[in-house]
Amino acid sequence: MLDDRRGAFRRNAFTFGAVTGIGPEIECLVWDATESGAQIEVADPDRVPDRFDLRLTVDAPARPVAVAWRRGRRLGLTFLG
Repeated sequence: MLDDRRGAFRRNAFTFGAVTGIGPEIECLVWDATESGAQIEVADPDRVPDRFDLRLTVDAPARPVAVAWRRGRRLGLTFLG
């Protein structure tokens, strides 16, 4: 049985987004998202700080997030505010 500790329904997003608010944008792949957070993948996770703004899609407004966990190139994020 899988251990899914999310408190909200997860929807598969599999879209292209961006890490913003830290200088040049960093493109990312958004694997999934909930009302409280998201899971993304980036080419160089060392360039991603612990707090930043995230656009879930090309046209979406940026939302502030904090990194909850890091596993290789994947990051689990919590939406702030």
